[in-house]
Amino acid sequence: MTVVKIVRSWWRRRYPAYLLGIVTGMAMMWLPLKTFDDQEAWATRLRADGVPVQAVIHETVYKARNSRTMHLRYQVAGVPHRAEVGCWEVCLPADTSVRIWVDPDDPEDFVTDFGTLSGHRGRLQGVVGAAGLALSGTMLAAAVGRFLGRRRDRRRRDWQSQQREQRRRQFRNGGGVTKHKPSRR
Repeated sequence: MTVVKIVRSWWRRRYPAYLLGIVTGMAMMWLPLKTFDDQEAWATRLRADGVPVQAVIHETVYKARNSRTMHLRYQVAGVPHRAEVGCWEVCLPADTSVRIWVDPDDPEDFVTDFGTLSGHRGRLQGVVGAAGLALSGTMLAAAVGRFLGRRRDRRRRDWQSQQREQRRRQFRNGGGVTKHKPSRR
């Protein structure tokens, strides 16, 4: 097998890999949307079946420009609990009272009256979605670049073959003799 045949076979095998990368990236981008729908359904279920409890915001922590967290204290059946809630839409000051609905089976799991679930849910899925966007975009760009490169290579090969054919015709017609310009005397 010549080197050209080997390279061509590798070339043909890469297209399925590009397609697989694009499909995988699209699935990874779908994950945060699915997670968001699941969290909305879970919050609705907690409001319907959960135990309503009054919680107090112990403190609000500002870690970075877009990273804020509220720490809550509450009691379920006389047992004190602490939890944290990310401040995405609503960030209340300390010593503010908030109504929450707690899962009777797991007192650490709750939803607030402004719709935020306990903990920092969905962060990992958001990162996976961003990675999926990067993966599918990279694979799509690579596949398009390969396709356009093939077209460019085909044009170059056509041009080179035309040049070779033109040189052959020149040598056949002229016998390989070079012609000199006439002098200006």
